[in-house]
Amino acid sequence: MHRNIQDDLKKADLFSGFSTSELVQIGGHSSYQILEKNQTLFQQGQEATDFFLNIQGQIKLAFLSEKGDEKVMPIINKGQSFAEAIMFLDNKRYPLNATALLSSVVLRINMQCYLGILEKSPKACFKIMGKLSQRLHWAVNEINNLTLHDGTCRLVNFLLNYRQKGDKTAGIFLSVSKQILASQLAIQPETLSRILKKLSKEGLIEINKNYINLLDVDKLQALAKF
Repeated sequence: MHRNIQDDLKKADLFSGFSTSELVQIGGHSSYQILEKNQTLFQQGQEATDFFLNIQGQIKLAFLSEKGDEKVMPIINKGQSFAEAIMFLDNKRYPLNATALLSSVVLRINMQCYLGILEKSPKACFKIMGKLSQRLHWAVNEINNLTLHDGTCRLVNFLLNYRQKGDKTAGIFLSVSKQILASQLAIQPETLSRILKKLSKEGLIEINKNYINLLDVDKLQALAKF
Protein backbone atom coordinates (compact mmCIF):
# COMPACT_ATOMS: atom_id res chain seq x y z
CA MET A 1 0.00 0.00 0.00
CA HIS A 2 1.62 3.21 -1.20
CA ARG A 3 0.15 6.15 0.72
CA ASN A 4 1.50 9.26 2.38
CA ILE A 5 0.31 9.80 5.95
CA GLN A 6 0.73 13.58 5.83
CA ASP A 7 -1.30 13.83 2.61
CA ASP A 8 -4.12 11.83 4.20
CA LEU A 9 -4.01 13.96 7.36
CA LYS A 10 -4.25 17.20 5.37
CA LYS A 11 -7.58 16.06 3.85
CA ALA A 12 -9.25 15.70 7.27
CA ASP A 13 -10.84 18.61 9.14
CA LEU A 14 -9.25 17.67 12.44
CA PHE A 15 -5.79 18.35 11.03
CA SER A 16 -6.38 21.35 8.80
CA GLY A 17 -5.23 23.75 11.53
CA PHE A 18 -1.84 22.12 11.96
CA SER A 19 1.46 23.27 10.52
CA THR A 20 3.65 21.07 8.35
CA SER A 21 6.00 20.32 11.27
CA GLU A 22 3.03 19.37 13.46
CA LEU A 23 1.69 17.05 10.76
CA VAL A 24 5.12 15.44 10.53
CA GLN A 25 5.04 14.89 14.29
CA ILE A 26 1.54 13.36 14.17
CA GLY A 27 2.51 11.25 11.19
CA GLY A 28 5.41 9.84 13.16
CA HIS A 29 2.93 8.54 15.75
CA SER A 30 0.43 7.18 13.21
CA SER A 31 0.18 4.00 11.20
CA TYR A 32 -2.13 2.38 8.65
CA GLN A 33 -4.14 -0.70 9.52
CA ILE A 34 -5.74 -2.91 6.88
CA LEU A 35 -9.00 -4.60 7.88
CA GLU A 36 -10.73 -7.49 6.18
CA LYS A 37 -14.51 -7.51 5.87
CA ASN A 38 -16.12 -8.21 9.28
CA GLN A 39 -12.80 -7.80 11.09
CA THR A 40 -12.97 -6.10 14.50
CA LEU A 41 -10.94 -2.92 14.94
CA PHE A 42 -11.64 -2.47 18.66
CA GLN A 43 -14.09 -3.77 21.22
CA GLN A 44 -16.40 -2.05 23.68
CA GLY A 45 -14.53 -1.49 26.96
CA GLN A 46 -11.07 -1.91 25.42
CA GLU A 47 -8.40 0.55 26.57
CA ALA A 48 -8.06 3.38 24.04
CA THR A 49 -4.69 4.77 22.97
CA ASP A 50 -5.55 5.77 19.37
CA PHE A 51 -8.32 7.39 17.40
CA PHE A 52 -8.88 6.78 13.72
CA LEU A 53 -9.32 8.25 10.27
CA ASN A 54 -11.13 6.08 7.74
CA ILE A 55 -9.06 6.03 4.55
CA GLN A 56 -11.02 3.44 2.62
CA GLY A 57 -14.10 1.26 3.14
CA GLN A 58 -16.80 1.40 5.83
CA ILE A 59 -16.63 0.98 9.59
CA LYS A 60 -19.62 0.04 11.72
CA LEU A 61 -19.78 1.47 15.23
CA ALA A 62 -22.20 -0.41 17.46
CA PHE A 63 -23.19 -0.53 21.11
CA LEU A 64 -23.80 -3.97 22.61
CA SER A 65 -26.23 -4.12 25.54
CA GLU A 66 -25.91 -6.51 28.49
CA LYS A 67 -28.65 -8.62 26.87
CA GLY A 68 -26.61 -8.91 23.68
CA ASP A 69 -28.74 -6.52 21.62
CA GLU A 70 -26.79 -4.44 19.09
CA LYS A 71 -27.55 -0.79 18.33
CA VAL A 72 -25.71 0.42 15.25
CA MET A 73 -24.51 4.01 15.38
CA PRO A 74 -23.53 6.08 12.30
CA ILE A 75 -21.56 4.20 9.67
CA ILE A 76 -18.09 5.71 9.24
CA ASN A 77 -17.30 6.32 5.59
CA LYS A 78 -14.14 7.33 3.74
CA GLY A 79 -12.58 10.55 5.03
CA GLN A 80 -14.38 10.51 8.40
CA SER A 81 -12.65 10.32 11.77
CA PHE A 82 -13.94 8.47 14.81
CA ALA A 83 -13.17 7.78 18.49
CA GLU A 84 -11.48 11.18 18.86
CA ALA A 85 -13.77 12.31 21.71
CA ILE A 86 -12.39 9.58 23.97
CA MET A 87 -9.03 11.35 24.33
CA PHE A 88 -10.73 14.04 26.45
CA LEU A 89 -12.13 11.53 28.96
CA ASP A 90 -10.43 10.40 32.17
CA ASN A 91 -11.44 6.80 31.51
CA LYS A 92 -10.02 6.20 28.07
CA ARG A 93 -11.91 3.12 26.92
CA TYR A 94 -13.81 2.60 23.71
CA PRO A 95 -17.56 2.77 24.46
CA LEU A 96 -18.50 0.93 21.24
CA ASN A 97 -17.43 -1.94 19.01
CA ALA A 98 -15.87 -1.06 15.66
CA THR A 99 -16.09 -3.55 12.79
CA ALA A 100 -15.23 -3.28 9.11
CA LEU A 101 -18.30 -3.69 6.90
CA LEU A 102 -16.07 -3.83 3.84
CA SER A 103 -12.37 -4.37 3.25
CA SER A 104 -11.06 -1.16 4.78
CA VAL A 105 -7.98 0.89 5.59
CA VAL A 106 -7.82 3.11 8.67
CA LEU A 107 -5.13 5.43 9.97
CA ARG A 108 -4.39 4.95 13.67
CA ILE A 109 -3.44 8.24 15.36
CA ASN A 110 -1.91 8.37 18.82
CA MET A 111 -4.11 10.33 21.23
CA GLN A 112 -1.32 11.60 23.49
CA CYS A 113 0.64 13.00 20.56
CA TYR A 114 -2.45 14.77 19.22
CA LEU A 115 -3.31 16.22 22.67
CA GLY A 116 0.23 17.50 23.08
CA ILE A 117 -0.02 19.45 19.83
CA LEU A 118 -3.50 20.74 20.68
CA GLU A 119 -2.09 22.41 23.80
CA LYS A 120 0.04 24.62 21.54
CA SER A 121 -2.45 25.21 18.70
CA PRO A 122 -5.61 27.25 19.45
CA LYS A 123 -6.68 27.02 15.79
CA ALA A 124 -6.61 23.24 15.94
CA CYS A 125 -8.54 23.32 19.23
CA PHE A 126 -11.37 25.25 17.60
CA LYS A 127 -11.45 22.74 14.75
CA ILE A 128 -11.95 19.78 17.03
CA MET A 129 -14.45 21.70 19.17
CA GLY A 130 -16.52 22.29 16.05
CA LYS A 131 -16.27 18.61 15.12
CA LEU A 132 -17.37 17.45 18.56
CA SER A 133 -20.20 19.99 18.60
CA GLN A 134 -21.51 18.47 15.37
CA ARG A 135 -21.40 15.02 16.98
CA LEU A 136 -23.31 16.35 20.01
CA HIS A 137 -25.93 17.95 17.77
CA TRP A 138 -26.33 14.64 15.94
CA ALA A 139 -26.67 12.74 19.24
CA VAL A 140 -29.43 15.06 20.49
CA ASN A 141 -31.33 14.69 17.21
CA GLU A 142 -30.87 10.93 17.37
CA ILE A 143 -32.31 10.77 20.90
CA ASN A 144 -35.29 12.89 19.87
CA ASN A 145 -35.85 10.76 16.79
CA LEU A 146 -35.76 7.49 18.75
CA THR A 147 -37.94 8.64 21.64
CA LEU A 148 -40.50 10.92 19.98
CA HIS A 149 -41.14 9.22 16.62
CA ASP A 150 -42.36 5.84 15.48
CA GLY A 151 -40.54 3.59 13.01
CA THR A 152 -42.14 5.18 9.95
CA CYS A 153 -41.08 8.69 10.98
CA ARG A 154 -37.55 7.51 11.73
CA LEU A 155 -37.21 5.90 8.31
CA VAL A 156 -38.71 8.88 6.47
CA ASN A 157 -36.41 11.27 8.32
CA PHE A 158 -33.45 9.08 7.39
CA LEU A 159 -34.43 9.08 3.71
CA LEU A 160 -34.98 12.84 3.66
CA ASN A 161 -31.68 13.57 5.40
CA TYR A 162 -29.70 11.53 2.88
CA ARG A 163 -31.39 12.71 -0.31
CA GLN A 164 -29.98 15.37 -2.61
CA LYS A 165 -31.29 18.49 -0.95
CA GLY A 166 -33.51 20.76 -3.02
CA ASP A 167 -34.83 18.02 -5.28
CA LYS A 168 -38.57 17.40 -5.18
CA THR A 169 -37.98 13.93 -6.57
CA ALA A 170 -34.73 12.42 -5.46
CA GLY A 171 -33.25 9.17 -4.29
CA ILE A 172 -30.60 7.59 -2.15
CA PHE A 173 -28.40 4.54 -2.46
CA LEU A 174 -28.28 2.38 0.66
CA SER A 175 -24.60 1.62 1.20
CA VAL A 176 -25.43 -0.72 4.11
CA SER A 177 -27.68 -3.75 4.42
CA LYS A 178 -31.31 -3.32 5.45
CA GLN A 179 -30.50 -5.24 8.63
CA ILE A 180 -27.91 -2.65 9.66
CA LEU A 181 -30.23 0.19 8.69
CA ALA A 182 -32.95 -1.34 10.86
CA SER A 183 -30.53 -1.43 13.79
CA GLN A 184 -29.62 2.21 13.22
CA LEU A 185 -33.31 3.12 13.33
CA ALA A 186 -33.93 0.89 16.39
CA ILE A 187 -36.56 -1.22 14.65
CA GLN A 188 -36.74 -4.87 13.67
CA PRO A 189 -35.72 -5.83 10.09
CA GLU A 190 -39.23 -7.19 9.46
CA THR A 191 -40.72 -3.87 10.58
CA LEU A 192 -38.41 -1.99 8.21
CA SER A 193 -39.53 -4.21 5.32
CA ARG A 194 -43.19 -3.60 6.13
CA ILE A 195 -42.70 0.18 6.29
CA LEU A 196 -40.83 0.22 2.98
CA LYS A 197 -43.59 -1.81 1.32
CA LYS A 198 -46.26 0.48 2.78
CA LEU A 199 -44.54 3.65 1.53
CA SER A 200 -44.07 2.02 -1.86
CA LYS A 201 -47.76 1.06 -2.13
CA GLU A 202 -48.74 4.62 -1.24
CA GLY A 203 -46.63 5.90 -4.15
CA LEU A 204 -44.21 7.81 -1.93
CA ILE A 205 -41.09 5.80 -2.77
CA GLU A 206 -39.87 3.36 -5.40
CA ILE A 207 -37.46 0.58 -4.44
CA ASN A 208 -34.94 -0.90 -6.85
CA LYS A 209 -32.63 -3.20 -4.87
CA ASN A 210 -30.49 -0.84 -2.76
CA TYR A 211 -31.68 2.32 -4.50
CA ILE A 212 -34.72 4.11 -3.07
CA ASN A 213 -36.29 6.79 -5.24
CA LEU A 214 -38.28 9.42 -3.34
CA LEU A 215 -41.33 10.04 -5.54
CA ASP A 216 -43.05 12.70 -3.44
CA VAL A 217 -40.74 14.64 -1.12
CA ASP A 218 -43.47 17.05 0.01
CA LYS A 219 -45.70 14.24 1.29
CA LEU A 220 -42.74 12.53 2.91
CA GLN A 221 -41.81 15.76 4.69
CA ALA A 222 -45.38 16.08 5.96
CA LEU A 223 -45.29 12.48 7.16
CA ALA A 224 -42.00 13.06 8.98
CA LYS A 225 -43.60 15.73 11.16
CA PHE A 226 -46.08 13.36 12.81
